[in-house]
Amino acid sequence: MAFPVLGRRPDSKLRLILAAALVLIAAVLAMIPSRASAGDLAAWQVVGYSQDGSHFAFAEYGRQDGSGFPYAALYVVDLDQDRYVGGAPFRVLPEDDQMSIGEALAQVHAQAEGTLADYGISQPARLVAADPPTEHDANPRQIAFNPIPGLTSNVAPRRLTLTTVNLPDKPICQQMGDTYGFALALDGVEVYRDTSIPKSRNCPLDYQVAAIVMPMEAPFDRAVAIISVIQVGFEGPRRRVIAVPISF
Repeated sequence: MAFPVLGRRPDSKLRLILAAALVLIAAVLAMIPSRASAGDLAAWQVVGYSQDGSHFAFAEYGRQDGSGFPYAALYVVDLDQDRYVGGAPFRVLPEDDQMSIGEALAQVHAQAEGTLADYGISQPARLVAADPPTEHDANPRQIAFNPIPGLTSNVAPRRLTLTTVNLPDKPICQQMGDTYGFALALDGVEVYRDTSIPKSRNCPLDYQVAAIVMPMEAPFDRAVAIISVIQVGFEGPRRRVIAVPISF
């Protein structure tokens, strides 16, 4: 029965009123912004390099799936040791779905201010190549780039390729399916390989190459690969990012 509450089929005038009401309700609901999306995709920003290019800082931010709370994290990486330093990562997760993502990001920058100063993170970075997860025309596991600044160059582009490596994770992750690490090859030569999955990756399901970042000035023989980690989220797969140092 199409109208069980009324107990009888309404006349044409009433049907028109009901149809108009349903259209109005749908329009209002469409105008209400969603506070949480299934499987949030963290955005990221480069904070900068130290003057000698030995340390790199970046941040990620978004709105948490499930809770709708904004979040932000800031990482300071020793590129020679491939590890976080100075108390990083700094994290902000206010339990307030009315707070803006921008406010959360400002808070995490304030938390990290002392560490950024201690490590001299003041050199701007150059975005050399990027492949965002919303890009559909590119290969998400490969990126080609020219490390020499300029609009034209006779130098052949470098090519970074990612392959996944099936690795076991903690038992709770194994209940959700296969988990993976990854390896990176620069121009066919392997430059990085996971041998285990760090706890911070939270049940990784897949990876993509997000970007290549270099110092704005010297040195020009090293870069950072920003890697998207597709991991188990509260409402579906979500994206976080990590930084992997590479040298030429």
